[in-house]
Amino acid sequence: MDEIPLGAFIAITYRSNFVKINNKMKELGLSAGQFFVLHVLSHDQGLTQDALAWHLLIDKGSIARAVNVLEEKGYVKRITAENNRRSVRIYFTEKGEELIPEIHKIDRELEEGTLSLLTEEEKAQARVLLCKMAQGSYEDAHDNDEKRKEFPLKK
Repeated sequence: MDEIPLGAFIAITYRSNFVKINNKMKELGLSAGQFFVLHVLSHDQGLTQDALAWHLLIDKGSIARAVNVLEEKGYVKRITAENNRRSVRIYFTEKGEELIPEIHKIDRELEEGTLSLLTEEEKAQARVLLCKMAQGSYEDAHDNDEKRKEFPLKK
């Protein structure tokens, strides 16, 4: 196992979860790309598209496309700030609010499936270690980036 690069395990985990998310979201007429936007908004409504892009480490164009689809399907709405016409924040509609429990259910199922072979102690360790790995990877990838912002998953 030591000869297999760590990135291979991370890639398999990511792709497997992505497939499962896509399958679950298809049942709702959506895709995995919209799942992540919905998930972030379910915890923090009123973000701008720039803030969503930063939280998800996704380019602004991808966020705009995901938000457009969600808006067209009636799950989110954009509200322009009265004091700053350039500041547009994204909120759930009533229809979108009804989707939040399903988004959280999908997230729980993913986590349960991914961690199913671990003990409770290993699950706690995995969370700590994966967070450290993600932060280290993020910092390494953006080492020489003057525009780099703080690691988005820091609490």
